[in-house]
Amino acid sequence: MKRLIYLWCFLCVLGTAHAEAGSDRPSVLVQTIPLAQRDLTGHITGFGILTPEPDATHNLNFPIAGRVDQVLVNPGQLVNKGDLLLTVSADPATSLNYNQAKNTLSYARAELARQQKLFQQQLTTRSQLDNAVKNLKDAEAAMAIQKRLGAGIVLNKLTATITGIVTSVSAVPGDRFAAGTNLMQIASVETLRARLGVEPSDSHLLQAGQTVHLSSVLNDNQVADGEVVWVAGQINPKTQLVDVSVRIKAQGFAPGTRVRGDIVVSRQHQFAVPRQAVLRDEKGSYLFQVLDHVAHRINVTTGLEDRGWVVVQGTFLQEAPVVTLGNYELKNDALVRVSVP
Repeated sequence: MKRLIYLWCFLCVLGTAHAEAGSDRPSVLVQTIPLAQRDLTGHITGFGILTPEPDATHNLNFPIAGRVDQVLVNPGQLVNKGDLLLTVSADPATSLNYNQAKNTLSYARAELARQQKLFQQQLTTRSQLDNAVKNLKDAEAAMAIQKRLGAGIVLNKLTATITGIVTSVSAVPGDRFAAGTNLMQIASVETLRARLGVEPSDSHLLQAGQTVHLSSVLNDNQVADGEVVWVAGQINPKTQLVDVSVRIKAQGFAPGTRVRGDIVVSRQHQFAVPRQAVLRDEKGSYLFQVLDHVAHRINVTTGLEDRGWVVVQGTFLQEAPVVTLGNYELKNDALVRVSVP
């Protein structure tokens, strides 16, 4: 009888020890985030360089002929609206023609007044009065032509009409120029173009109007948004890429800056997790969700990736968070301790 009692006590102690051993299973410390749907965008990336907007380039000239006295700027220089660019002197021949037309007009007016007074006194003929009227009209027409040619306008300096970059200077001191000759070119810095090169296999996804996120390749903090203007229909023979023209607001960028452009080609609203939450083995992609401090393996298929997030599809546990850190140490049904990030 005593032996039976001892045996029963031994079994009780052994069962208790086994139960305690089971409750002391090791647990893994992890971090989690809620499983939620997010907005992700698909991008095609290209690299290129910023250039002035073709439609925002201004040619600067004079309506009259003249001679260049001073050139005060150089190509590539940034100028503000109103800055002095160069000074000139009027062409002597132009000044002579204008002065002659001016003197002729003054004489014709005075002669007509004299003939009108003599006609009233019957000291001249109608023919002489009519001839004075004709001479005045001819003088006025000659002066009008001189003014249309720009003669008589006091222009001795050229100033910037916009804030921009001097892209070309086609005059040096001492040069004589004809009326309308382009002396300088300024490109606006308010709007620029980026010509990006993208892989030919991706070009069929691109079209005018798509949004582009641009950043300097030398400074990730220098960013701007733009819009696709056109997509080339052929491969650039030099780069073997397809050219994409993007218009942007400058926002501190300078022409010549090398940039990266991420062109938005798709948008999705689906379940997404950080890239590090997804693991892979011979069975495929998977992640862990935590329910009642137990890790559960969830097989998933992955999709679009965007800025560290990846779209996932699978049979998820409702309202169970996803493990983002510590998942490499987990196995299915492992105990976990959740830490606060």
